[in-house]
Amino acid sequence: MNALEKSVVESLDGSDPDLFPFLPYILQDLWELGADPSVMLSLIKNNIKKDGLRVLDLGCGKGAVSINIAREIGCTVKGIDAMPDFIESAKSYAKQYKVQDKCDFETGDIRLKIKELKGFNVIILGAIGPVLGDLYTTLKTLSPSLNPSGYVLLDDGYIPDVSQTDYNRCLHEKEFYDQIARAGFVIVREIIFEREAIDESDKIIYEAIKKRIDELKSEFPGESGLFDEYIKSQEYENYILANELVTGTWLLQLKSC
Repeated sequence: MNALEKSVVESLDGSDPDLFPFLPYILQDLWELGADPSVMLSLIKNNIKKDGLRVLDLGCGKGAVSINIAREIGCTVKGIDAMPDFIESAKSYAKQYKVQDKCDFETGDIRLKIKELKGFNVIILGAIGPVLGDLYTTLKTLSPSLNPSGYVLLDDGYIPDVSQTDYNRCLHEKEFYDQIARAGFVIVREIIFEREAIDESDKIIYEAIKKRIDELKSEFPGESGLFDEYIKSQEYENYILANELVTGTWLLQLKSC
């Protein structure tokens, strides 16, 4: 199993790379994977000039954020994801919502693709985790792909500094904000999610995943341990999200030189 597949599994809260080929089946009932399209859309509408807007959606999943932005704003969006099945779904949704001329979806490794992509006004990171490194490294990596004073829409979370939680997928609060500043970005707006809303959303997602996991366990009994591990991982992530983390969406702007 290669490093890219391992990275994809981890970005979707798994740990075992052997889960990779089963992910399209497990997640088939979910269009929105990670970030809330309505939040992303509102931040763009209320804070960014729309004329000539070019948007890059890294780890775009099935294109829910990209397609909603293209529909509502009429801008062009390029989406990249490592899962071929997700990209095919994104293309299908784009046709369904009649924005296929505004959306360009591509299968690829965002760690490599980002080096050749330039001239974007907005880059979206929709809850993809530390695929590009820690937050500082991620933002510094994205900067050359942005136009001057360009924006990053970041769906993420942090551990409150008063918390004793040991959770290596997120930074502590002070370090989270420090890394944003050190990378040369300012916070234009932040929307912090209410934990009750997160809990309700996670329950719906969990039930959809659990249903498909149970089907896979019946079809592939020899892989039951793999599937059980993923369900336990989902339960743990849901607990952490609902009880320990502060999560939200941040609109960041690259400082002018």
